[in-house]
Amino acid sequence: MKNNKWIIIFCGIALIMAGACASNMMLVAHDEPFVTGGTLVWSDEFDGDSLDLTKWNIDTGTGAQYGLTGWGNNELQFYRPENVVVKDGILYLESRKDNADYDKRDTAGGVVFTSGKITTGGNLSHDGLTTGTQKFVALPGDRVEARIRSTRGVGFWPAFWLIGATTNKYGDTKKVYGWPRAGEIDVLEIRGGQENQLMSTVHFGPYWPLNRADGKSQKIDINLADDFHVYGVTWDSKFMHFLFDGEIWYSIDMQQLHDDNGKEFYVKEAFNAKTGFVINLNLAIAGAFSGGKTPDDSVFEDDAPYEDRCFMVDWIRVYRK
Repeated sequence: MKNNKWIIIFCGIALIMAGACASNMMLVAHDEPFVTGGTLVWSDEFDGDSLDLTKWNIDTGTGAQYGLTGWGNNELQFYRPENVVVKDGILYLESRKDNADYDKRDTAGGVVFTSGKITTGGNLSHDGLTTGTQKFVALPGDRVEARIRSTRGVGFWPAFWLIGATTNKYGDTKKVYGWPRAGEIDVLEIRGGQENQLMSTVHFGPYWPLNRADGKSQKIDINLADDFHVYGVTWDSKFMHFLFDGEIWYSIDMQQLHDDNGKEFYVKEAFNAKTGFVINLNLAIAGAFSGGKTPDDSVFEDDAPYEDRCFMVDWIRVYRK
């Protein structure tokens, strides 16, 4: 009987350990990064011959209508609908050197460059009104991916990024809404002339200039202007993962980010917000990010490769668990 008692005790311990292991295995499986799979909840394949305005709005102007001349970054472009081109299944955000004065009310003297920007949020128009209604928001837990080809050369600043949807509620940004409190996720930014650098960043904070950022830049053996690649992000309350061609290349511990910065920087509130994030694609010219450099005139000549001055997007897709 004594031997049987110890056998029973041993078996009981083994069962408990097995149950704990099984529970742990279930936890690991549940917490695996959302890199593949899921349900496609929103997408644009850029078919047809024009932008689908049921999915996007087109921003225009220089930002001066909101006291953000140069969109707050000393950028030198005027966004126009004419620079948003869809053909052969590709979105082209086309830069041009127009040497034109589009709207002195907005630019205070005109601009040299024009370009394109689209958003799923309410759009910013150069007549001073937010005229477009919000079209789509990505939610915490989603995976947002786009197949993209970069511009080539100094002076360009293409970006694929998300921003908290409440930034479309203009008012006192020191209280509830606006940037950076709403949060910003830069899935991809290219500093012109450094097309072999992956760069992803998050921005947060109570209000400007008390804003902070956390991100990473990594050199790779690929020129991102040579071909299309898939860039993406997925995030929840624990981690944010940035993806390159289906693989995680950079992760942020969101709990640690919150702990390191304190509750007054609203990390949890911003990136867990049920109001979600709108999606933006744009091609800026010059700006502080690019060190104030402008593209060389040769890139705009008729015999120059058209693709080099365009931010090209094959498709964009959002998946949900």
